[in-house]
Amino acid sequence: MKAHKQILERVASDFLEYNLKGFKPNYSNRDFMNTLIIFQTALMDKMYDCQTYDEMSIEDREKMAESCGLELRKLIHTYTGLDTHKFEEFI
Repeated sequence: MKAHKQILERVASDFLEYNLKGFKPNYSNRDFMNTLIIFQTALMDKMYDCQTYDEMSIEDREKMAESCGLELRKLIHTYTGLDTHKFEEFI
């Protein structure tokens, strides 16, 4: 992921600058899914670190990852009306 560090820094800085100007980004569903993929990748990476620190069993790691995914899906659906399991909404 080191190769993406500069790209992520640049994208995040651009978003912050854009938001400071008070603009609404007008994300398409596909744009939203792309940002979600980036966020979910980062979330799972940090969750893995936490699981390793806590010396969790593989079974508990799987349960935690599944629970995280389901909670994230519910959060997204509650606040956007989008169901991340309906891929056709994001193409």
